Amino acid sequence: MSAPNLNSIPGSFAGLEQAFLPEKAQGVNKTIQFDFTGPEAGTWTAKVENGKFTYHQGAAENPNATVTADSADWLKILGGQLNPVSAFMGGKLKVKGDMSVMMQFQNWFQRQS
Repeated sequence: MSAPNLNSIPGSFAGLEQAFLPEKAQGVNKTIQFDFTGPEAGTWTAKVENGKFTYHQGAAENPNATVTADSADWLKILGGQLNPVSAFMGGKLKVKGDMSVMMQFQNWFQRQS
């Protein structure tokens, strides 16, 4: 399997899928909608359901949390160039809904070194 292009929004979700740790998400049933602005504006949905990670382009029916961010900032967060807490505190990453979902989110994936 070839490595996803982590420099694009579709590639970032493919990368998350590859880095997903099913054992860390057992019993989790959460849906997160991502509303991106900037160079790759659009809406994406990620779902963690009983140890499975799925995603698609488009809005979620009933998300537990909605994240709004510039697509370039999201890619920097995933690439380790932007701290997610700093991004949130600085208003670059906004979360509506269940904030605890995003606190758990990072634990469901293997860290890139």
